[in-house]
Amino acid sequence: MQTFFLPEFFANTHGMLWYWEQCDGAARVVILVIFTLSIWSSASIVGKWLDVRRFRKDNARFEARILGAKLTRLNLERRPGASHYERVAFEACRAYAKNGAAVRTEEDIEICIRHVENGIQRGLARVMEDYEKSLLLLSSFASGGPFLGLLGTVWGIIITFGSLTEKATIAQLAPGVAGALCATLAGLVLAIPAVFCYNYLLSSTKKLTVEIEAFASLLTDRFELELREALRDGRRGSAPAAEPVPAPAETPRAPAAGTFRNPYADEAAD
Repeated sequence: MQTFFLPEFFANTHGMLWYWEQCDGAARVVILVIFTLSIWSSASIVGKWLDVRRFRKDNARFEARILGAKLTRLNLERRPGASHYERVAFEACRAYAKNGAAVRTEEDIEICIRHVENGIQRGLARVMEDYEKSLLLLSSFASGGPFLGLLGTVWGIIITFGSLTEKATIAQLAPGVAGALCATLAGLVLAIPAVFCYNYLLSSTKKLTVEIEAFASLLTDRFELELREALRDGRRGSAPAAEPVPAPAETPRAPAAGTFRNPYADEAAD
C-alpha cells in the first residue's frame, strides 16, 4: 500500500507555468481579471479592518471627553477627521442651539427633544455610510469570484472538446481540461478569503452600529434631563409672587382742639 505524502504530490505535478500554458486566451483573461480583483479585495479587507479599529478608538476617546460635560453647554464645530460619536453629537447640539433658547415649559422641552432626535438621526444616517463602506465590495468579490472562475472553466472546456477529433485520447484531453480548471481555482482563491473576512467585518460593523445607537439614545436622555433640570432650577430661582399686605388696624382719633367733651355724658346715656 503506497502512502500518500503532500511533498510527493507536489513533486509529481507540473509547475504553474505549465498550467498557464494550457489555458486558452479567454481563460487567461479571466485569470488576470481575478488576480487584479484579488489584490483589490486584499486592500479593501486590510483598509476596512484598520478603519474599524480606528472608529472604535476615536469613539471611546470622544465619549470619555464628554462624560461629565453639560451637553446643553457643549460647543462643537464641524471638523474633518471627527469621530462618528462627535458627528452625531454635533448634529444634536446644532439642533438644540436652534430650539433650546425657546424652552419655557414642558411642551417646549418635548418640541426641542424632537428636533434633537431628528438631528441625531441625520448624523446616524451619515455615519452608516462609513460603516457600510467596502462591505458591498467584499460581498461582490465573495459571491462573484466563483462565477468568474466558472466562466473561464466552461469556456476552456468548450474550446477543448470542440477541438477534439474522433481518435482523441485522454492525453490530448487532459491538458486542456487542466488549464480550464485553473480559472475555477483562481475564482475560489478570490472568493474564500473574501467570504471569511466579509463575515468578520460585518460582525464588527454590527457591533459598531449597536454601540452608536446606544450612544445616540444616551444623548437624547441627557439632553432631556438637562433641559428639565434647567427648567426646575429656573422656576425655583424665580421671585415668589407678592403677597397682599394687610391693611393697618384703625386707631381712635383724638378730639379736635377746642372741643369740650362731657365726661358724664356716657354715664347719663347708661
